[in-house]
Amino acid sequence: MRAPSATDIAAGEVILAVDNVSLGFGGVKALTDVSFDIKKGEVRAIIGPNGAGKTSMLNCINGFYHPTSGRITFKGKTRPKMRPHEAAAGGIAR
Repeated sequence: MRAPSATDIAAGEVILAVDNVSLGFGGVKALTDVSFDIKKGEVRAIIGPNGAGKTSMLNCINGFYHPTSGRITFKGKTRPKMRPHEAAAGGIAR
């Protein structure tokens, strides 16, 4: 199955949706109820101080980490346990 091309996704359509994602490592909460979406043609940035969870969020999006709760939807497909190679094949890169 091929990833949708740019022409398959209408301008303004949500490409990536992050809904109430949380991630914990033992007693440490790296992310708590993070939500945002990215539409075709948008450029977004994740900013914050060291230790704020920026890299943890990116690692959840690309499948390196699996959120303890919440949902990540990419190009219309929710992938609860996406693996890094599946993310890369689908067009997710850092």
